[in-house]
Amino acid sequence: MQMVRERLYVYWVRKLKEKNMEIKWTGIWKIQHIRNGEVIWEDEGTNSLAQQGEEAVLEAYFRNDTSYFPPSNTFYVRLCNDTLVVTDTLSSILDEPVGNGYTAQVVEQSTVGFPTKELDAGAYRLISKVITFTASSGDIGPVTTAYLATTSSNTGKLIAYRALAMTRTILDGDAMTIQFRVKLS
Repeated sequence: MQMVRERLYVYWVRKLKEKNMEIKWTGIWKIQHIRNGEVIWEDEGTNSLAQQGEEAVLEAYFRNDTSYFPPSNTFYVRLCNDTLVVTDTLSSILDEPVGNGYTAQVVEQSTVGFPTKELDAGAYRLISKVITFTASSGDIGPVTTAYLATTSSNTGKLIAYRALAMTRTILDGDAMTIQFRVKLS
């Protein structure tokens, strides 16, 4: 069954490209490190769409395969100290922080998690709510990557990820905020 899915995926991607109908994913993540209410570091740039993310978009939207939907209609933004590549899966990601206030942050698959829909250069995009990681009773990190997953455990799918411009440690009392914009064009 998996082989059939892979062949169909390759077939449809090839057909879309032949007809000059390439679908482009653009994700822009804005990440801020905040100390004492002041932004001390900021990074904004494009993310990478993971292979599992590509498959999830195609399977869920074009084939209505609900196994690719996030359980409980919830995405999670998570952090790690690892260099990700498009073929990574949640189970291959190393060094996710533990403790000191760290927990995967919820982004609902709804207008709560993505409250803004707008036209941008003729294509629709969604803008997520701002999520916040706050260190308490110790530091979180170091971290080098933020990523979007379908679960807070390693049983789900890796959708997308953003390598930070530099390694960050969220000191006790500091916060890191993340907001992302997603567009298909």
